[in-house]
Amino acid sequence: MLLLASSVCGLFEWRQFEPEVILLAVGWYLRFSLSYRDVEELLAERGLHADHVTVWRWVQRYAPEMERRLHSRLKPTSDSWRVDETYVRVKGKWRYLYRAVDSTGATLDFLVSAKQDAAAAKRFLAKALGRANHPTPRVINTDKHAAYPPAIVQLKNEGVLEENCQHRPVQYLNIEMARSLAARFCRPTCAGYLVSTR
Repeated sequence: MLLLASSVCGLFEWRQFEPEVILLAVGWYLRFSLSYRDVEELLAERGLHADHVTVWRWVQRYAPEMERRLHSRLKPTSDSWRVDETYVRVKGKWRYLYRAVDSTGATLDFLVSAKQDAAAAKRFLAKALGRANHPTPRVINTDKHAAYPPAIVQLKNEGVLEENCQHRPVQYLNIEMARSLAARFCRPTCAGYLVSTR
């Protein structure tokens, strides 16, 4: 049996199931490409009967808390970033998915935006630069989209990005081939919206 700290146990007050079961179900949903009904079946195979709506409520309640608590324990990423954007369908509407990975392929951050412009690129880069476990990038590789150079210049002028950070608009270093992986990663964390690349 897993022993939880008292600060964690307080999060599970008035729940019908043990905290370990809830964490296991939420972990399965976030880690693997499972539906809520799949998680319901996995729990039923182990003799635990929880409705898929209950699993949905657990994910909505505990996924942000898990992300907040585990984010500081992530390994630091490298200082060479690859940034690009792609189209995804969110609740039936096409949106832009900005994403960044480091040179080892570790996901740095992502942002879903209605527009593909310099303001959205700047907002995304500022969000990625604000994470604690991301060192300041030495180089940012982007595709040749025109929105990135002005966004990077503005961030340097505001002091958010160091002046010696190099921007390389190189077509062949983008991460377009990771489209399905990025969308799958995005699925459980976009406020419950199903993200699809079709």
